Amino acid sequence: MTGSGFDIHLDEVTLAGAKRGDVRACEKIYRSYHAAAFTLAVRICNCRELAKEVTQEAFMTAFRRMPQFRGEAPFWGWLRRVVINHAISALRKLPRHAAVELEDYMASTEGGQEGLGRAMDLSQALAQLDDHDRLVLWLHDVEGYKHREIARFAGKTESYSKTRLKRARARLRILIAHDEQRAERKVKPATSRNMTRNALA
Repeated sequence: MTGSGFDIHLDEVTLAGAKRGDVRACEKIYRSYHAAAFTLAVRICNCRELAKEVTQEAFMTAFRRMPQFRGEAPFWGWLRRVVINHAISALRKLPRHAAVELEDYMASTEGGQEGLGRAMDLSQALAQLDDHDRLVLWLHDVEGYKHREIARFAGKTESYSKTRLKRARARLRILIAHDEQRAERKVKPATSRNMTRNALA
């Protein structure tokens, strides 16, 4: 999995302007962090429409609370916590078996079509995880949070986070393996047909 997209440098002038309520400074922050915030919200909520709402609400909360930001930690870390709190709150309000839609996780161009395929397999596998398992997996393995931090977000114990992570990783490996097996079964018949055509040509 890729790392967090939040680790973006924010200059002091923009930060100071946002604290004063400067619209241009706030717009710059929004443009810089929107993609990372939306991706994180999608991964937690597993629904694009809900993630859009979460992202908008998180930014509104962040801008409203900007004067409270003391700079003791990087701004991106503070903003990320705001997004996570909003996403978890939204997730808790969902019906237990609410319908969700898949969000394809787009790979970088370096891996070509093969890399894109693997990323899409990962995305679909993530979507099939239990909501709480997916939350812990993403926060730990992608966003880099420690178990004690995840426990605080979820209002649970560190043991809860560790158990969820172990289960999520095991389940994810099984899902991805099944996807790869299905892909291989589709490729083999096509390859056999092409060999037959070539032999008859």
